[in-house]
Amino acid sequence: MKVNLNWNSSIKICGKIIGPIAVLLIYIVMAVSFSSHTPIYNPYSSGAGGELHYEKGKVVSIDEQVINPSGFSELYIGRQIVNVLIESGQYEGQTFQVNNALNYDTNFVLHKGQDIVVSINTSTGDKSLVNVYMFAPSRVVPLLVLIGIFIGVMCLVGGWRGFHSILGIVFTLTTVLFIFIPLLFHGVSVVFATILLVIITSCVTLFLVGGFDRKSISAILGTVAGVIVSVIIMLIFSKLLGISGYTSTDADAMLNIASQTKLQVKDLLFTGIIIASLGAVMDIAISIATSINELKKQKEDATFKELFSSGMNIGRDMMGTMSNTLILAFLGESIFSFILMYSYQVQFRQLFNSNSIAIDILNAICGSLAVVLTVPIVAAIAAKLLQGSQSSYKAQDGELAENKEMTSTLKNGYALEMSRK
Repeated sequence: MKVNLNWNSSIKICGKIIGPIAVLLIYIVMAVSFSSHTPIYNPYSSGAGGELHYEKGKVVSIDEQVINPSGFSELYIGRQIVNVLIESGQYEGQTFQVNNALNYDTNFVLHKGQDIVVSINTSTGDKSLVNVYMFAPSRVVPLLVLIGIFIGVMCLVGGWRGFHSILGIVFTLTTVLFIFIPLLFHGVSVVFATILLVIITSCVTLFLVGGFDRKSISAILGTVAGVIVSVIIMLIFSKLLGISGYTSTDADAMLNIASQTKLQVKDLLFTGIIIASLGAVMDIAISIATSINELKKQKEDATFKELFSSGMNIGRDMMGTMSNTLILAFLGESIFSFILMYSYQVQFRQLFNSNSIAIDILNAICGSLAVVLTVPIVAAIAAKLLQGSQSSYKAQDGELAENKEMTSTLKNGYALEMSRK
């Protein structure tokens, strides 16, 4: 019996693991197929008829090197002449001499046996002319190890919820890269596509993490509502500030792409803000909904006012740290710009009226507003949905117990009657 129970348990565990992974893999394949397209322009070419490929290589020998300290920590200047064995692509097995220039941008000191990535440029006129350049050290293995550590720690600490969280992260990345971005290229409204992304990712992620119940439904509704209100505020103040996707740093490249597609550059600025803050919004939404759900379990007769008040108290503590986290994240992205501004002693009028600072402030404030506005919305929705859930379950349990008692009484009466006969 123990063997059968263990075998059944193993089958259930495998089903919990293999089933979701299989569904996710099918979704990834479908999403990648949806995103397939002809390149707008070919960045991997050196001109008409030329080709540029990035291939794996290994440093066979270092023939010459001149390396000098630059005066800054771990920054060197000079050059290396190395022989590189190509290990992938059309020129696999061939050896080329490569010049590795050392400066602030390509400060890679190579050593014998090191795996690297090289760019192979074939001439536009003569395919026999091949130029090979140093691109970067091979970073695939360390990055995969880092990702593996993250997945392992998530599953070890979080258990099944950690495993479901990993599935949610993969789903979100797949949706953004292979569904959301292609929709923008097909001319779908950026605002509509962003709200659709919020709805889909919130549903899948929160149901995976919290389960399919009223708690998760409350978190989803609160997340979507908070984001929509934040988007409205964002659109209003973008008009007042006179900023849009046209004033972003990558506007030239985006306009070049938009001229050949249906991409709407003007509103692209807003989608980055929402995506950057969506994780924090979902986090605070599920935390408040879970807290209210636990309170309801402890106090079954809790009123809407009590549940809402408790949710707000919890949310007030969380929204401060969450907003601070978002603002620090945006500051971290712009730290180089702030260092330059400090060194240049930029004037106040120049600082606050520049496009970059206005965009950064809009990003930080609107992302934080999405978090703050989610607190009362989730508290109200969760308090309303969970208000009668426990009592209804209790009533159902009472009815079931009463039915069982009636059935038992009938059976006992029938048995007594038969014994008399």
